[in-house]
Amino acid sequence: KQWYQRRVAITAGESVTFDTFMYLTVPVGKSRTNLASCIENFCQTEKIEWRCDKCHVMGDATKDITIWRLPTILVVILKRFSYTGMWRDKITTFVDFPITNFRAVVGEVNWVSNKEEGRIYRLFGVTNHTGTLEGGHYIGCARNPLSGDWFTYDDHVIRPMKADQTRKKEAYLLFYTSVNERDDIRQLNFKG
Repeated sequence: KQWYQRRVAITAGESVTFDTFMYLTVPVGKSRTNLASCIENFCQTEKIEWRCDKCHVMGDATKDITIWRLPTILVVILKRFSYTGMWRDKITTFVDFPITNFRAVVGEVNWVSNKEEGRIYRLFGVTNHTGTLEGGHYIGCARNPLSGDWFTYDDHVIRPMKADQTRKKEAYLLFYTSVNERDDIRQLNFKG
């Protein structure tokens, strides 16, 4: 299980909650950015109005998120669809993301706990969304775990590609595997 900690600090005290997650849905801004910045924006401290669990009084509070336990497989959803009232929009900002050596480090925002800092991830898949909110198409890119070669999957058409061709402004889902674990597919025994 993966855990993140949500801490809410109010005038009278602090509330700490641990929640599980299967994937991270991180915001994408309007200008070119990178994955680490998107995750830091997801975890940054924000001001909220909060009802204290103990005294039940409403008051101003701050909320921040720290990823307490990172998974072996990390799935990141780039939040590309925005809704404002009755208006919907697709965000087409280019998000740069690492293919190898994505390191969980504490930056300006503490988005990862100290025990998880330094964990390294390698990209093994990307799902791209082309089109609009009303109609679109998904194209997958994946790395063969045995050969290390990359392929693009567009319906029934499969083509080889270079790893750096996975970085597109249409990137929607990112799939990473931890390289710190001893569960690399090459080490698995597939004999029945």
